[in-house]
Amino acid sequence: MLGGGKGGGGMGGMGGMGGMGGMMGGKGGGGGGAPETDDSEKAGDASGKWHWQQKGEEIQVRFPQDPPITKKDVSVKFKRTSLTVSIKGETVMDGTLESTVETDDCTWCLAPGGVELQVMLTKQKEADWGSLMA
Repeated sequence: MLGGGKGGGGMGGMGGMGGMGGMMGGKGGGGGGAPETDDSEKAGDASGKWHWQQKGEEIQVRFPQDPPITKKDVSVKFKRTSLTVSIKGETVMDGTLESTVETDDCTWCLAPGGVELQVMLTKQKEADWGSLMA
């Protein structure tokens, strides 16, 4: 079973996202001579517990899991300026974001087999973030 489901971080109804296939599109053109963006995946922290990638107004944060997890193992709290992620009772991310996000458009899901938690954030402004956390 994928997605936040019932009570999964307060994001019920988002269960059928099925990964990051279609990333919900942007809000229009970038205005011509925009600088080249760096949308490559970056290591999130020295421990290697998470990685992040941005494309336009979307940010994906990946938390690889071994052994696999279920949605009952996950707690994700989205706030406009912060993000808290706990897996099996261990807080793996808790802090202030580089900029602000649209909390109503943020969600999470599990990759098939529970091998990875995927957290999707939607930026309030479509600008490149130098880092995920401030």
